[in-house]
Parts: sequence; C-alpha cells; structure tokens
Amino acid sequence: MLSILALAGTLAWAQSSSPEALYDRGVDAITGVGPSQNDPAGVDYFRQSADLGFGPAQIALAYYYETGTVVAVDQAQAVDLYRKAAQQGDPLAGWLAGRHYYLGNGVPRDLDAARKWFKIAADQNSAYGAYYLGRVMADKDYAKADNAKAAALYKIAADQGLPQAQYFYAKSLKDGSGIAKDPFTAYIWYSVASDAGYAAADADLGELNNNGSLTVDQISAARAKARDMEQVVIRAVTARGCSGWDGEFDEFPTPPPPKLQRFCH
Repeated sequence: MLSILALAGTLAWAQSSSPEALYDRGVDAITGVGPSQNDPAGVDYFRQSADLGFGPAQIALAYYYETGTVVAVDQAQAVDLYRKAAQQGDPLAGWLAGRHYYLGNGVPRDLDAARKWFKIAADQNSAYGAYYLGRVMADKDYAKADNAKAAALYKIAADQGLPQAQYFYAKSLKDGSGIAKDPFTAYIWYSVASDAGYAAADADLGELNNNGSLTVDQISAARAKARDMEQVVIRAVTARGCSGWDGEFDEFPTPPPPKLQRFCH
C-alpha cells in the first residue's frame, strides 16, 4: 500500500513539474488566477518551463526580454528564445523571430533569415507570418514572380482581418505590382483597411476618388462591397482569436502579450 502511495506521489510530482504544468502556472500567475497576480513569479515559471525546452514558455519569456517588462531588456536573448521555439515549428515564434531579423532588432537586419522564419508561420496559415513574408518578398530584390507571391500573401492575411495587409494588398492592386491592375477591387480593400482604422489607406482612397480611374457609380458600388466585406473580415478576426493587443495593427505588428499567446500558436 505504501509503495502504491509513493508511486502516486511521484507521478503527481512529475506531472506538477512538467514543462506544460510550469507554463500553466506561469499563465495563472500573470493573469491573477489563484491567490493574486504575480508577474515575477509568472516569469520564473516560464523560465523553468523554457529551460525544459517548452516552446510556448520560451515565447512568453522572450516577450519579457523583448519588452523589458519584469526583466531587463535583452533583445539577443529574446531572439534566441524565439528561434528555439520556431525550430519546434511554432508559427507564433516563427513570425516573432522573423520580425527581429526583418527590423534588425537585436540582430543585424537579414531579409534571407527573416524570410526563413516567416515562412514557418506562413506555411501554417498565420496571418502575421503571411503579411510579414509578403513584405520581405516586396522589399528584397527577388524575381518579378515574387511580387505575385507577395500579393497572394497579403491577400491571405487580409482575409484574416489584418488591416495593414488589406492596405498592402490594395496597393498591389492599384499599382499592378505582381497582380493585374484593378482599381475597383483596390478601392474595396482600401475602404476595409480605412474603416478598421488604418489611416494610411485614406490618402490612396482620395487618389482613387480623384484620378478618374473609377466612375461615381463604381465608387458607390465599391463602398457597398466594402461594407459587406467588413462583416466577413470581422468574423475572421473573431475566429482567429489571436487578437486584442496594442500594436496588433501597426505596420509592423508587435508581439502579443503572454496572456494572449495561447491563442496564437
């Protein structure tokens, strides 16, 4: 009987100290589940889990190093942790690691490295991975065929509700970059991005309103289609779940905080 109790106790201890359990404790601590909210305790749990190789904990810990909340800023450490999680195939880690290389944050700017990490996320239908990978395709001097890939990637992210992707997809349509010129559809997507609060779209809408590429009736029809499209996009954002932080809709989306990251893997 004693041996059975000892074995049960050993199993319970192993489960409570598993990487997943430590990560869950960290989330509980930072969200205030239990006695009280305790960010330093949460970070400590994330660190213990990350040291055991658990990807979500590595991403959560990297967030604190990147933002300098609770711990001192250490961009190099953040990149290292994002890479470790991305090497396990985590799409959130993929675009967060790629973001550092794309912006040159904590590492030298390297579009080839950024492309590698973004692709991990984009291949798993991550809106952020697709958007950022599209930006790499457009920014780097690849073959013209890559402009078409950029436009297609923007469309994937636009359909999932990213207004910055909606803007760049509309721009591709307006300019005929990698895709046939289509001012009517460009107007629709510019309108959707503008209504979502992406102010850069307003100037492009003004240009399309005044350059004669669309008739008054076409503009009216495009606005109506945009209103219909917005309902679809809103549902897509809700379904995605990974939403609701400051910087989410910046031109270069920022990392989601750990309390939201569980919806982003």
